[in-house]
Amino acid sequence: MRRRPPKPARASRHRSDPKAELVQLRRELEEARARLREVEERGTDAFLARRLAELEEGRQVARGQAVEATVAKSRAEAELRALRDAIGKAPGVWGWLLRRAKRKLETP
Repeated sequence: MRRRPPKPARASRHRSDPKAELVQLRRELEEARARLREVEERGTDAFLARRLAELEEGRQVARGQAVEATVAKSRAEAELRALRDAIGKAPGVWGWLLRRAKRKLETP
């Protein structure tokens, strides 16, 4: 009679080190307490002003990334147009082969 091999022990859901997680949670707790002290000492206006400045900085970074993405897209489209033009103007048998391959790729 054959026996099944024993099942391996189940891995815990949290593979991270419990000590590291505890350190992280303590750090987050201390940051929250610091924010609360700041609100209590300076009032909500200073806290909100700092938070709004952080959000504005994040917005500017995101806007810069969006501009960079738009520029990169424009460059890629220009390169694609130039490549298509070069394929269309390629002379001889090689040009014919390139155009034929291009047509086969473009048809569904």
